[in-house]
Amino acid sequence: MSDSHPDRIAVLIHLLRQVSSATDPREVLREYSRAIERRFGRSVWSVYISLSCRDLEPGAYRITRRLDRDHLDQIHASNPWRDRDRLEVHTGGLLGEIVTHGQPVRRGDLDARDDPVLGDALAGHRSLMAVPLFDDGAALNWAIELREEPDAYSADQLEDMLMHANLIGGTVRLVQTAQQLEKAHDTIRHEVQKIGDIQRALLPSALPDVHGCTVAATYDTFDQAGGDYYNVHPLGISGLLEGEHDGRWGMMVADVSGHGPAAAVVMAMLQAILMCLPVENQDSATVCEFLNRHLCTKRIDQTFVTAFVIGYDPQDGRLWYARAGHPPAMVRRLHGKPGGETEVEIITLDAVGGVPLGILEDATYDNADFQLQPGDTVVMYTDGIAEARSPDGKFFGEEGIKAALRACSGEADCFIRTLRAHLLRHEGGERPQDDQTALAFRVESIGARPATFTPLRDGAGI
Repeated sequence: MSDSHPDRIAVLIHLLRQVSSATDPREVLREYSRAIERRFGRSVWSVYISLSCRDLEPGAYRITRRLDRDHLDQIHASNPWRDRDRLEVHTGGLLGEIVTHGQPVRRGDLDARDDPVLGDALAGHRSLMAVPLFDDGAALNWAIELREEPDAYSADQLEDMLMHANLIGGTVRLVQTAQQLEKAHDTIRHEVQKIGDIQRALLPSALPDVHGCTVAATYDTFDQAGGDYYNVHPLGISGLLEGEHDGRWGMMVADVSGHGPAAAVVMAMLQAILMCLPVENQDSATVCEFLNRHLCTKRIDQTFVTAFVIGYDPQDGRLWYARAGHPPAMVRRLHGKPGGETEVEIITLDAVGGVPLGILEDATYDNADFQLQPGDTVVMYTDGIAEARSPDGKFFGEEGIKAALRACSGEADCFIRTLRAHLLRHEGGERPQDDQTALAFRVESIGARPATFTPLRDGAGI
């Protein structure tokens, strides 16, 4: 190859382009070797040796690679980064003298016969050039070239090699770090997926039949695992055990602060605590106080849970609720008007409130009553829905939820479908920044109720 300036630039540009997309340290070394070959030809060196002194005593080293100039393809034959601990540790000999000296070396009168470590493997080579590769200020690796001719290396070549080898060495470390990060990321992603699977298993696998009502829900997580929770469960029985109950139902939507695996773990704790709720705890305020007291004992520092808890009696349409720092539920009510027209009224259930769960151990909560009537639709949701942003930064807000209530037929599943469609349109393709959950039930009729309940085998309960 010509030694002209444009030719050298072309080789350099090709090298930089290739190493910038390398995904394996060996690719970096292979491209560097090819660049050297294109620049100087195959006779630039006879033998290339790389050493590692990482995690070894002073003067000790491992031979991580030995290449002959006619076998550059051997770069991919081994992986010293993966197999480093399997390589033999040496001391002494020519290479031990180099690493102990700790400075760049240029020799033109080398006699490498009968070496204590290498034997006669380098016999016949008269010139040597060795440079340290620095990592965090320490010479942890070495690059060594040998040629058969005496006085084959100049001081300028030593200087060039010192600079080039360290630049390439830095690139190798970056690629290696990227590999490690990718592996760690894959491991974390797999574990988060497992957490997400467990979390979703704690939610109802199917919503139960509530006498005189239809029920529907939507649940979307910001990440693979999230901190939202919802449930529908008969009151008067414990956990998932079959038994007599008085026909009343408990419903709940909760939201752990933050999102991701940490929030999912707290959500699982919340569900476990609910499973221990005594049978006699019937009102929503008592449920909140029970949850709050036990969450406070778990010391979930800087984490809290908001919740909206409802009790409902299909016999008379009475609803009672408590609120722990959570957005109030809404009721869609249809009013008849003269001429057969109807008007939709949206009622906000905000008569009571309280601090989020898990903050103040002695916090108390109040119940409020509301009388439902046939045709009413009750909606509970998490703030990830109200706080969903449009591309220009506007919140979906309570008005977005009310608009979905007005636009739907009032059927629980129609509201959920309408809400999701409105959300998608509002977000305009932007990724939600929080978990999004909504639970809706519509009162179809009020009156006689069954006296027994057989829980869904895979359901989760409060």
